[in-house]
Amino acid sequence: MSKESRSIPAAFRGYLLPLSAHESLIQTRNQLRLLAQFTEARSEASEYIVIPPDSLSELFERIATYLDDALSCGVLESPEPA
Repeated sequence: MSKESRSIPAAFRGYLLPLSAHESLIQTRNQLRLLAQFTEARSEASEYIVIPPDSLSELFERIATYLDDALSCGVLESPEPA
């Protein structure tokens, strides 16, 4: 018995996202960029950045919510039958 290789059909178009899911992904991107800015190297003049734990916790919670929203709306568009 041989295994058949599976490939993605040429007719595969991708994921259909409702506008609300797209907006959630944009918000997630923005939040991740903010986190990236927090971790960038600082000059000696601004050696420290103070981030209150509650603010960081809220940021992670918002990212999780945005991702949940986006992932719950994604619909895989199947290839059209030949």
